[in-house]
Amino acid sequence: MSTPMPYAALSPLAEFFRTLPIPVVILDLETTGGHFYADRITELAFLHFWQGKITAVQQLVQPNMPISGFVRDLTGISDEMLQGQPTFAQFAPQVLPLLRGSLLIAHNSRFDYTFLRHECRRNGFAFATAGLCSVQLSRKLYPEFFKHNLDSIIERHGLAVASRHRAMSDVLAVAEYLQLALREKGAPLLGQLMRQLANPPMLPANLPAGVFQAASALPDEHGVSVWRNAADDVVAVHTHVQAYREVAAMLRRGGGAVAQAARLEFVPTLGALHSAAVKGSVFYRNQLASTDGIVRHTIKAEQVSGCLKTRVRPLKAGFLTEPPHGLFANPKAAKRALAAWAKKFGLCPALLGILPDELPKGAPCPVSLLGKCSAACETGDLNAHNRAVAAALPFLPLTDWGRTPRVKVAERDELSGREAAWLCDSGAVWLPEPDNVWFCDKEVLAVMKGKFKAQKGGGEIQAA
Repeated sequence: MSTPMPYAALSPLAEFFRTLPIPVVILDLETTGGHFYADRITELAFLHFWQGKITAVQQLVQPNMPISGFVRDLTGISDEMLQGQPTFAQFAPQVLPLLRGSLLIAHNSRFDYTFLRHECRRNGFAFATAGLCSVQLSRKLYPEFFKHNLDSIIERHGLAVASRHRAMSDVLAVAEYLQLALREKGAPLLGQLMRQLANPPMLPANLPAGVFQAASALPDEHGVSVWRNAADDVVAVHTHVQAYREVAAMLRRGGGAVAQAARLEFVPTLGALHSAAVKGSVFYRNQLASTDGIVRHTIKAEQVSGCLKTRVRPLKAGFLTEPPHGLFANPKAAKRALAAWAKKFGLCPALLGILPDELPKGAPCPVSLLGKCSAACETGDLNAHNRAVAAALPFLPLTDWGRTPRVKVAERDELSGREAAWLCDSGAVWLPEPDNVWFCDKEVLAVMKGKFKAQKGGGEIQAA
């Protein structure tokens, strides 16, 4: 399967790739079709360039699904050819060490890179790496030409191809083309464009060894990165949608707490809410304080001189023994909601302490002047008032963007089939371990708000 080969004809390209700080892989896949989720890899081939050495890998892969007649005629790969071949799960552990931490070059790399990532994720392997599309590179090198598909490049440059649409033949065609471009356009321009077009970007070469290795092993999926300094203190925690891509960009920017990191840990997650919950757990276990400050405003019922009153208080990011009651963008929005609630349940706004600020202190209840306030307002019976308020408290307004009772929010990875659900209430997520606390910050609130707005009857949100 994997054979060290001299490939003497490609030695100029191998020498050029020595100037890059990481290995280079030229890769091609054949698949059962073009659907990123439904189809599977049937053949994988690549050339691995590192320190002047070229290693060739070529392998047919059992997809455990039939190949259509169209694909069979296009590639020449049949169901019979794949009988007895290893599955991707059996084959991947042997080649992923060669692919991780490399610059992966493919023609129309989005296709090959996405299929490779999806197969890895489906089978429980973490994978992502820097990528370069040789179609985009060709457009920059030869802008005078309109077509840059592989057939056009092969014809235009007179490249010899043994068997088009077989993985290794296409790999060799791309390698030969890159060597031709090296000769015609020169190493400085080719190197500049390769660094410029790499997407995801290449990791910086001057990282601490532990950080480089950990970043190279990241998937390009949801997760949480935990950055520790040489004393093993947590200096930064970040949630990610595409972990490798985002971490690579952070490392290239440098500066900040990430620049202090000597070690990087990563926790894979199923989605944005799972990431927010994991971040909260990391904060709690390491006694870290959120820098979010005031998230929103909440409503609290408080006894003042024996009278139950409702107060609008700032809700600060952090940990709570109970979920917050009410989430409002500002105090005015909370007071409007309180006034409507008091009116609905016939509660005295003066006794509640929610009269408009512009009314003079000690002014009589304006609702009582209209003869429409509660009996407790007329008699001053605080016990009756407190009983009425206590009965209405379960119906206090919760948010200014839609009522959010206690719910379970599920997230699922479509490729691996893994799923989990989290208990949420009023913009906070429950962290059962280690101490049954509720966590709220701006990220949790944004995730919850987005999920409720996107919800269209049922789905991932269910009543708890």
